[in-house]
Amino acid sequence: MRQTFTLIATLVFLLPSAARSQQTEEPTQVLFKTYDTYHVPYRIPAIATNRKGHLIALADRRYCGFDIGFGRIDIVGRTSKNNGRTWSPDTVVQRGSGVEGVFDCGYGDVAFVADRTSNRLLCMSVTGNVAYIYGTREKPNRIARWYSPDGGRSWTQAEDVTDAFYQLLPNTRTMFIGSGRIMQSRVVKKDKHFRLYCSVLTRTQMDEKDVACNYVLYSDDFGQTWAVLGGTHLDGHDSPCLEGDEPKTEELPNGDVILSSRKWYGRFFNVFHFDDIRADQQRGSWGQCVASHDVEGGIKVGANSCNGEILLVDATEKATRRPVKLMLQSLPFGEGRQDVGIWYKEILPNGIYSPRAFAAYWTRGLQVSHTTSAYSTMIPQRDRRIAFFWEETQNENGYDMVYRPLTISEITGGKYE
Repeated sequence: MRQTFTLIATLVFLLPSAARSQQTEEPTQVLFKTYDTYHVPYRIPAIATNRKGHLIALADRRYCGFDIGFGRIDIVGRTSKNNGRTWSPDTVVQRGSGVEGVFDCGYGDVAFVADRTSNRLLCMSVTGNVAYIYGTREKPNRIARWYSPDGGRSWTQAEDVTDAFYQLLPNTRTMFIGSGRIMQSRVVKKDKHFRLYCSVLTRTQMDEKDVACNYVLYSDDFGQTWAVLGGTHLDGHDSPCLEGDEPKTEELPNGDVILSSRKWYGRFFNVFHFDDIRADQQRGSWGQCVASHDVEGGIKVGANSCNGEILLVDATEKATRRPVKLMLQSLPFGEGRQDVGIWYKEILPNGIYSPRAFAAYWTRGLQVSHTTSAYSTMIPQRDRRIAFFWEETQNENGYDMVYRPLTISEITGGKYE
């Protein structure tokens, strides 16, 4: 019996790596199923890993059936304490009242972050019942903030912080924070807090025109107060990305900040370079925003404009055992919102990138979805896999909220691990 077991173990070890990876590939899990027992659609994935390594996944439960601004939406969540193998029942994180004209009518398009040095989590979302495109300074789509003090077990009641954000950008008539992941710096720390970065989509009155703009905001007190990164006039002319759509932020190894913004056929990219980040964590400048599909080797996809996620991870090149930094960017590969996948690019550990250099020479990686699919986000898990959370249509009812843990080897076709 022992000899038989040894022979089987040897044969398994000698299987080609592709066969072994297929055997161990994790199946997808539907965390929120549209038209489940609540008979309503779900949208907008957000996921974080708390200090204990627990995964917290959040989404919109859209009782109103539409985007935030059209009625009641709850933010709901599920938690995994074992790297995504099993998940808790869903709970309501913030409950919309559905009452027209009030702050808590609905909550949607949540962005959040888990502090790496404490048990606190921060959430920001759109709230109220004024849709983004119809917002004005008199009746804006509003902004909510709330916290968890205990890693996601409980949540404070949402508070209205709309005025504080609109005061940062005086020419803006409407705005919201890009959903999914608020980025926490690995480099900049003030007192006990590592800096947070988020990015906003605005409609700004500029030269008598209503222009879409992106700005990056930062907080050095875990979301209590915010400032504009690299802002001077704050009138649209200094936007790091004109005509950008839903934006995300990430940080290069040297502390410079990446803006990645939704557009048709690819992404807009810009880079904020600090003059001397060790001496001054505000002084620096944005480069010239570039479209990824206009750059040699840049990200090019089909005729879709969709939210995705950008994430810097540690990896090892398999052939040389060389440690590397990889930048990942998720978005649909297909014509229209379908075939969500991940692009990747090796990043120099001490490299200073212009926007054009950052946008160049990406590699198309794993295609995660093979059907209609849209928004996606991701975060490292405690076990070094990547928690990938996205919208996918698995039947005629609409998007389900789907999770799958991915290895770096899967994402890069075996080049890195």
